[in-house]
Amino acid sequence: MNELQLRIQAFYERPPIKPRGFWNGATAAFSHAATLMVRRQRLILAAIVALLPVAVPVATAFFNRGRYGEPGGPMMAILAERLHIHLLAPLLALFFATMLVGEEVEGQTMTYLLVRPTPKSSWIAGRYAAYLMVSSLILTSSVFLTYAACTALADFPVNAANTRLAAHYAVVAIAALAAYGALMVFLGAVTRRPIILGVVLLYGWEKLANVVPGVVDFLTIQKYAQALLPRLAGQRNVVEIQTELGTWEREVFLVDASKAAAVLCVIILAFLAMSVVTVRWREYYPARTMT
Repeated sequence: MNELQLRIQAFYERPPIKPRGFWNGATAAFSHAATLMVRRQRLILAAIVALLPVAVPVATAFFNRGRYGEPGGPMMAILAERLHIHLLAPLLALFFATMLVGEEVEGQTMTYLLVRPTPKSSWIAGRYAAYLMVSSLILTSSVFLTYAACTALADFPVNAANTRLAAHYAVVAIAALAAYGALMVFLGAVTRRPIILGVVLLYGWEKLANVVPGVVDFLTIQKYAQALLPRLAGQRNVVEIQTELGTWEREVFLVDASKAAAVLCVIILAFLAMSVVTVRWREYYPARTMT
């Protein structure tokens, strides 16, 4: 028996490759995805954009010439709710989560990843955890820096109550990141243009559904993130919409915070599960992206 025959025989007699467990696969995917995200230039751009709200109270404190100064509490609430949660959380999901699967598809490396002996669920979970960690660090840092800047304004000192308020906004921001990120992961797995579709959904459909009368807003993530916000005096009791014809009131159907948290958990698990099913069963061709 020559050397070639011995190699062929050894190839067929080798023990089968054992697949990695869920934890080992998720850890490897997490490490790989986190390393790539940290090395990308888009991380610097995302951090700069996320820190822009900090400049608002700083500029207000510097240029305000009033006798008593601008109150810091209302400004903190406006910046945290309108910018951090409703604007920056979806934006960071577009920055990072859409490419967790979509980047591998565009780079034509998806087929090579799928043949590895790793559970697809662990691969999705690990990459999603890396996105959530990186984006949460960016957004929560911006929230607390904004809180620190707002303390330079009137009637908003550094105390336990205000610190809890900032922590509350940070937790809601992480919940929004988790929900928007799960949706973007699914779009990256199922469609060829996840960023375009994500912009349409997050900044088109969500904004429109939250101003149209009726219960259409229950089909948005923003509805449930809004329900988790702290109930401050004089806020969110009446929603007024400015139009070219004047101001008209829209009836709002409130959702309990515990129910909103439960719905967000269901949304996250559902979109991640659909992403796993899509990655497992959809055909990815190395010569072209999926159709």
